Amino acid sequence: MRVIHELSERWFITHGRAMQNILFEKEKIGELELKNRFLMSAGTGTWNADQDNIPHDGDGYIHFEIASGGVAMVISGGLNVSPSGVSTSHSGMFADDRSAPFMSIFAKRIKDGGALACLQISHGGMWAWKYAKKRNIAPFAPSFIVDAELGDYSVSRRIDLPATEGQICELIEAYGNAALRAKKCGFDAVEVHAAHEALLSQMLSPVSNIRKDKWGGSVENRARFHIEVLRNIRSKVGKSFPVIMKLGVKDMLEGGLSFEDGVAAAKIIVEKGGVDAIEVSQGLSPGLLDFAYSSMRTGITRLENEGYYRHWAKLVKGAISHTGAKVIMQGGLRSFELMQEVIEKKEADFVSMCRPYICESAIIKRWMGSDRKKSACISCNKCIIRAYTEGKKLECVLKSGNGG
Repeated sequence: MRVIHELSERWFITHGRAMQNILFEKEKIGELELKNRFLMSAGTGTWNADQDNIPHDGDGYIHFEIASGGVAMVISGGLNVSPSGVSTSHSGMFADDRSAPFMSIFAKRIKDGGALACLQISHGGMWAWKYAKKRNIAPFAPSFIVDAELGDYSVSRRIDLPATEGQICELIEAYGNAALRAKKCGFDAVEVHAAHEALLSQMLSPVSNIRKDKWGGSVENRARFHIEVLRNIRSKVGKSFPVIMKLGVKDMLEGGLSFEDGVAAAKIIVEKGGVDAIEVSQGLSPGLLDFAYSSMRTGITRLENEGYYRHWAKLVKGAISHTGAKVIMQGGLRSFELMQEVIEKKEADFVSMCRPYICESAIIKRWMGSDRKKSACISCNKCIIRAYTEGKKLECVLKSGNGG
């Protein structure tokens, strides 16, 4: 009996302490209740895909390990809603029911691990044109394509190729169909990728969207595509199914989306699109592997370098708080105390990480106990680089024995 009593007391000390912390309180996104405030962001956009870009199990996914590590929701890497959005041979597609069998398994395995499953849906836009050309597929771009590397918007290399009204309407439907497919596959929510180099970032940025019609010009017009995508999704999935948007609120390019316009866009998108939560991130950058100006910054070894989107999230939260939509903060979070402060000060409703989970899948369970030491992730980005450029399994190089 004494042993049982000691175990019970130890459980209360650790788990009871955890449940008293605001980070371990339950919170809702729309009508969906999450068991705590921790999410996994979709920074791991690599899929085991076949020659038709249909995802399959392959070597397995680190998401399954992370799902059992205490996180409330796992947001998958982005799947393309249309063949025109696929930019590489290892990109995953969710444009028809061929992807449904495995994605149903994917969602179930996440949920079996104890987390909620959210599918991110995306489109490569102007940066998918080369791969589309190889497969004789009509590309989709807001205004032009660029015969250059990702992130190079040089005027001298532009080729005018604005999407037609018909293409735009067709793609809006594709987003809605993908969201409905995700719901049918058992996902608990869907996230629309509107950050980084994704199509919706291109539509919002004055660098890549130079249209003169109703889809370009003012920030209201440049956000019109976002709103119509969200409305189409909502018409298909219903009111109770949570819809999140990962929104780039500022470009890291000269002449790009200003933060002022980014906040205005967030407000418009929430009010008119009816999105349940905004995950605050950045928009266009000089290049995918130019990490100093990307969402995956390196050298996050000190507290002052963490939370590089904290101020943005706080201001977005202030702009949309009247709507009831939630704000998800991410960007270099490593320390428990910092995340606790963010939630306590109501600067965001949820905190999200990606690379720290790759480094330590059960970090949330560790934090639920007495060990609140910061993440061991050194922000080297080798996990991502090896997966993208070498096609290797997504894993932390510290654990794999290949050096950090």
